[in-house]
Amino acid sequence: MNKDFFNFLSSTCNINFNDKQKSAIIQKTDPILVLASPGSGKTTVLNAHIAYLIFKYKIHPKNILALTFSKSAAKDMDDRFYKTYGKIIPSGVKFSTIHSFSYRIIRGYYRQNNIPYDLVEGMKNQYNKNMILKNINKQINNTRINDDKLEELSNAISFVKNLMIQPKDFDTYNFQIKNFNQIFKTYENYKKNNEYKLRLLDFDDMLIEANTILENNPYILKLYQKQYEYVLMDEGQDTSLIQNKIIEKIAFPQNNLFVVCDDDQSIFGFRGADPKYLLDFKDRYKKGSVIFMEQNYRSSKNIVDVSNLLIRNNTKRYAKNMFTDNHSQKPINIVKLDSDTDQYNYLITEVKKNKDLSDIAILYRNNMSTINLVDALYTENISFYMKDYSKHFFNHWVLNDLLNFVRFSYDTTNVHSLESIYTKFNSYISRKEIEYLKGADLSKSVFDNLIHMTDVKDFRKRNLQKFKKGFDRLKDLSPFNIIHFIRYDLKYEERLDSYCKVTGYSMDNLINILSTLENLSKGLSTMDAFVDKLNNLKFAMDDSKFNKNKNAITLSTLHSSKGLEFEKVYMIDLIDGQIPNSESIKSYDDGDIHGLEEERRLWYVGMTRAKKNLDLITINHKNSEYVHQSRFITELMEIMNPTTEIRSIKKSKSQNKPFTILNTNAVDTSHLSRNVKVNHKAFGVGTIKSIDEDILIIDFGKLGLKQLSAQMCVSKNLLIRI
Repeated sequence: MNKDFFNFLSSTCNINFNDKQKSAIIQKTDPILVLASPGSGKTTVLNAHIAYLIFKYKIHPKNILALTFSKSAAKDMDDRFYKTYGKIIPSGVKFSTIHSFSYRIIRGYYRQNNIPYDLVEGMKNQYNKNMILKNINKQINNTRINDDKLEELSNAISFVKNLMIQPKDFDTYNFQIKNFNQIFKTYENYKKNNEYKLRLLDFDDMLIEANTILENNPYILKLYQKQYEYVLMDEGQDTSLIQNKIIEKIAFPQNNLFVVCDDDQSIFGFRGADPKYLLDFKDRYKKGSVIFMEQNYRSSKNIVDVSNLLIRNNTKRYAKNMFTDNHSQKPINIVKLDSDTDQYNYLITEVKKNKDLSDIAILYRNNMSTINLVDALYTENISFYMKDYSKHFFNHWVLNDLLNFVRFSYDTTNVHSLESIYTKFNSYISRKEIEYLKGADLSKSVFDNLIHMTDVKDFRKRNLQKFKKGFDRLKDLSPFNIIHFIRYDLKYEERLDSYCKVTGYSMDNLINILSTLENLSKGLSTMDAFVDKLNNLKFAMDDSKFNKNKNAITLSTLHSSKGLEFEKVYMIDLIDGQIPNSESIKSYDDGDIHGLEEERRLWYVGMTRAKKNLDLITINHKNSEYVHQSRFITELMEIMNPTTEIRSIKKSKSQNKPFTILNTNAVDTSHLSRNVKVNHKAFGVGTIKSIDEDILIIDFGKLGLKQLSAQMCVSKNLLIRI
């Protein structure tokens, strides 16, 4: 039967499987963990396994449950299954997200027990999650919460629910939310006891409630266990603890559980996913088995080999060895540029070389990377499709602050306008003085009214005169100079820094927003032109959704790129602080490796999206500040060391070598050559044994061989010839 099944797929569907894929497909009983490397055909194998259960063992389709995390992944599984097997299996297999399946459990239970309920997700006017949390925060902290902190609060609530963290343990986590414990408790209580007499649920409550219902109602649990004799889980590395608990309950006691995953692609720790659950699979299921699908059918040999070596730097993983029978193609480019502007110019030049844009992707760690990138593409009339993007930038409170400064400059008699910004610059105006101004002569400048108050000291009068002149001048400046004046002359940036220290908000993020706005304002003469430009960019980004499946470049975060593939991939902004992010670097320095390993997995996901061409772009300056290349770039350069195992894939003088390094900021290293003696500030005297591209191999005697960047050594005066 096995042979007949695979012959049928080969002849009828033109689908052929290797031995490891076949061994996964034909499993029937007991828990199976299929570790599927990138490009190894995991969804095809999962669907073939379902078909095999139906054909070989006559399992009824309605007794099979196939789960995944996202709607798009569930739809993809469903579409691909019925496209291949639809003529012989017309219906019956349940493809679902875990949330949708959980909601089905809740819906049935609540209906049976006459419990009125509704969801707080979405944009309901009377009650929605954001509005509820805003009101609770105002009630507890007596302050308004901005969109960034609201998102942070919402994510923290989601995190504790997905990891099933008890309130008594909240203090062991570093939530940067004031009075988080009290907000969480009030939020949970409100959803159960509110003026609408409804049981209100958010997306994470679906999981909590479904798990509780199954745990406390043996009859309901047995109904689902009896119906779904076979449970399949796709993208198993993305599931959280609470999701796994639900799956475990449904699969028990037969435990006919088929999990397809890749622990090396576990990148959603912020929503509770943890590869540890997969690593403990054999401990949890004594009859369980693990199958390794390591052959990559997607990428060229050089991309596969280098990606495989990079991910081995992680310690918390299964020992896998991804490989491919594909030939080597164009070497991976490590592109070193001076500034983010140079980066965008490089991308524009590269993209213009291609007529077909649909098979090109530009990937980045943070959504903020898109704004200047989109500006460059929009200016050059290059079509793009954005898989997802944050709209926060165009209505961010920092942008609103800047616009409020400008509005006030046009009418310094407007007390209400001043009220929106007086705490945002070094005004030293008090709340009491704002109230005084509301009853003062509204035809006069607020500064004149303050100057003529009683008991105003001379130095204060001078400062108020200075502010009056400054705001009078502000309205006549160019947009770039306006932003610069507000940032530095009015000390807006200093106030932001104080705000971040109090709230725990990221100052780096705010600096990035200000610098991005400054960059967008360059060359513009009026604020009207600046606002028009922002509106045009927002429209272009909104409109890009209509470019899907058209001749357009795909722009995507690394997180959203998982599951996709492209002929050419450009990974940008590869600097420390972006990827790996600042939090993971700090944690690593404090002895916690988990965050950094997840960032390396994220990088690995990006590299393995590429079929033939991969450019990794790092820069020396971002927002006019010096930055360090990502430590993962450094790791990749170390992989190039010919004295290590990379030698087996490295052909130093051929087109098939795994790397080329393009450095547009090259300093003169011609004085460094083989057998030359040098003195290094840290390692002392040594002899250069070899030079390949930017890499020096130096013998430092007792210290052994060291691999160093020639550019870095010379530019930083670390190395001199002796």
